[in-house]
Amino acid sequence: MSAIISEILLSGFMISSTLRRRTHLVQSFSVVFLYWFYVFS
Repeated sequence: MSAIISEILLSGFMISSTLRRRTHLVQSFSVVFLYWFYVFS
């Protein structure tokens, strides 16, 4: 039973880290887009 719980925790940690990486990617992309808009405006 503890093995199942640890596997669920591990999969949840992987999902949260993937979501966090995706939001970080979106933030960096928006920063680059704002910088590009500021330079070419």
